[in-house]
Amino acid sequence: MAELTAEQLARIDANRKQAKERLRAAEAISESAVAGVDKGLATQGAANSHRNETGGRLRASKMTRGYYEYNLSTMRDTKAGFIEEEKAESPEKKRRVLDLDTIALELSAQDSCVECGSIDLDVTYAKVFRTQVCKACIEKIPDKYSLLTKTEAKEDYLLTDGELRDRDLFPVWEKANPHKSTWNNMLLYLRRDLEQFAVKKWGGLDGLDREFDRRDDEKRTRKEKKYRRSVADLRRRTRADEWEKQRRERLRLENEHEHEFEATGDGDEQKCSSCGLIIEVEEF
Repeated sequence: MAELTAEQLARIDANRKQAKERLRAAEAISESAVAGVDKGLATQGAANSHRNETGGRLRASKMTRGYYEYNLSTMRDTKAGFIEEEKAESPEKKRRVLDLDTIALELSAQDSCVECGSIDLDVTYAKVFRTQVCKACIEKIPDKYSLLTKTEAKEDYLLTDGELRDRDLFPVWEKANPHKSTWNNMLLYLRRDLEQFAVKKWGGLDGLDREFDRRDDEKRTRKEKKYRRSVADLRRRTRADEWEKQRRERLRLENEHEHEFEATGDGDEQKCSSCGLIIEVEEF
């Protein structure tokens, strides 16, 4: 291998020195950058500590700038907003709650059932219908304590809508319609109240029966009249068809023909020469 000349050795030495200088410069720049970052963090920490001590607001760092803290104890599941449950106090679903009065400690001071003397009273009957009766007696005496709908009250006791709307006469228990929730609420009446009012209105149960019979007779009469009218109309149409058939046979006409009208000389009347149909003609 040929030996390097003095000029080549000098160039290699110069390149080595330049490389060392560039390396030392790069290390110096890196050390100064690290020192600057440490100094900035220390300064920011001191400033934040000072602001925190004075009650100021801390600045979020770059690591936590996009972070949001939630209080999970106050959050509620809305089911994505599509099937959120309605509030219990909403007016559409709110129902009256029957509260019990304070129960007396002494048995003699407590209300008891008017039928058997039991203190196990039905809350609904006590609050709505103002009747002290137990559930056992309600089941034993349905002729007195059963509940009727508005339609049944009108049909069984011949009462009107105006009378059933009077809350002084008839306390009513209003419930959600069992057939469809969007329909009007179901109104329930106590049979005892309805029967007492019907006795006063019709003069007793016998009077109520007589009114039932009278209305049944009127209904039967109207039905018979309607039937007679329909039979008479049928007979009339049958006679007309029979007369038309006989007339066509007598004149030996076809079932359908074209009328040929001729003047009869009596004003504006014209008569068909085939079937004898007469019409009036007005000239404008």
